[in-house]
Amino acid sequence: MENASWYTREKAEPSEDFGTLPEKRDVEELLQKGFFIIDKPFGPTSNQVSHWVKEELDLKKTGHFGTLDPNATGILPVGLNQGTRVNNALAQARKEYIFLAELDEEKTEEEIREKLHEFKGVNKQVPPEKSAVKKEEREREVYEIELLEASDKEVLGRVKCESGFYVRVLIRELGEELDTEAEMTELRRTQQGQLTETEANTLQDIVDAYHFYQEEDDEEAFREVIYPIEKAVNHLRKVVIKDSAVNAVANGADLGAQGISQLQDDISEGEQIAVMTLKGELVALAEAQMTSEEMYDSEDTAATLNSVHMDPETYPKRWKQS
Repeated sequence: MENASWYTREKAEPSEDFGTLPEKRDVEELLQKGFFIIDKPFGPTSNQVSHWVKEELDLKKTGHFGTLDPNATGILPVGLNQGTRVNNALAQARKEYIFLAELDEEKTEEEIREKLHEFKGVNKQVPPEKSAVKKEEREREVYEIELLEASDKEVLGRVKCESGFYVRVLIRELGEELDTEAEMTELRRTQQGQLTETEANTLQDIVDAYHFYQEEDDEEAFREVIYPIEKAVNHLRKVVIKDSAVNAVANGADLGAQGISQLQDDISEGEQIAVMTLKGELVALAEAQMTSEEMYDSEDTAATLNSVHMDPETYPKRWKQS
């Protein structure tokens, strides 16, 4: 979470002997634990896009972070090999969409804007018939929604929403509120977590850059399209631990507050957080067992681990949790 404030619990300096700045990793390591931000084209399923990446780059495993409908375009993050293990963290991040809908009857711009605004807040939705999830009513929040343009019977809008919110259902319900029928004609995901469409690349650009790297041993273009996995958790609040605490956490030990060097504000108990090194490397994803304020003063367990993302041998064993 880039805009959060940072607090220092205990000053510490990173060792020059262990670990690597994420942006300095070699390309082969990024291929083993990195991800692409793909600008998904209209037509293929998200699984097909992920599979194409696997085949074209001859990888053992790929996986997308958050499904996009075949008829939708835009941001589709795809993890590579071990990079797929942050799937849940990014798939559950907030998302932003631009949508185009067509009404059966023409309505005034003011009517449309007013009805759209009513969807801000918590919405009860039943997933559409075409979706693969269970057809049960559930609550999802809309954080921002606005009308961008209304012309004839077309409605262009933007919505920022909780993961699992169906824009297609929003459009249908908008039609009902306007006493007409409405159909979504275009949908584009423009943001996921803190990933934006300006950072996305086409499949062809990624494949071309990879082949150029393979054939010419020139990695410059490929580095522009492949990202370290840390970028995929930028939307999460973070704690930075001392080098002496890294080995224990990377070996599965829960994080004691005494191992923390720095932390971001507004961490809530039960929130998923990213545990980072002083160099900005992702060590683990964890569930906070206390708030930021409590982490600052406590000596107890600050977070319990959900998943480890660092090789335990990266940092030496120096610190044992009490």
